[in-house]
Amino acid sequence: MQFPFLAIFLGIGIFLAIRYKSLNKKQDEVTQSFWEREATANAAPTANLDNIKYITIPLDKFPLGFSKDPAICSLENSLRDLSKKRLLNLTGKTNTELKEAYGVANLTTMQSIGEDFDLLTITLKDYGAALIEQGLLADAISVLEFGVAIGTDISQNYNMLGDCYLALGKTDKISYLIEQVESRNLMLAPSILRHLRGLLSEDSTDGPVKTPENFEINKN
Repeated sequence: MQFPFLAIFLGIGIFLAIRYKSLNKKQDEVTQSFWEREATANAAPTANLDNIKYITIPLDKFPLGFSKDPAICSLENSLRDLSKKRLLNLTGKTNTELKEAYGVANLTTMQSIGEDFDLLTITLKDYGAALIEQGLLADAISVLEFGVAIGTDISQNYNMLGDCYLALGKTDKISYLIEQVESRNLMLAPSILRHLRGLLSEDSTDGPVKTPENFEINKN
């Protein structure tokens, strides 16, 4: 009676040993591949950063100076400061990829450029929310649409933009926004799409239509 159990035990042990060896081999291959790529990246030529087409903030399309509220003024000053900096969407790029594309000598600079872009997306989202709170939905749309155009990955930017479209009866633009989200590799795409599709469903019902007067900011 003990033999079958012993055979099963030995079989499991052999399987685990083979599996462990296979996983170790794969890990070694991954590690070797990483260091080989790192070596190649460290030897990549230094790119001329002056030849890159950077993001330009369209300040002339934003309602700067519409409020004396300190928080809003701070956001506007941040936008002005960022407009003087080099900006690129480097979201998701690893240091290895940055070195491959721009050279190891430019790594610190590219990291700073990426951080400034991240700050820009946050500022646009907050500025859009501030405009909505003031009932300036058309201006909020201009700000939030710019965020979408540069590839923000902040879900509130998309959600608030969809809310503004619904409030102003621009449901065709909600459909287009859905297409844009579907074409992008956004981490929170499923939740964004649920929200936007929910707006279209809301518009198709016989319930009251949102207007700027009863508009509420969606920050989910």
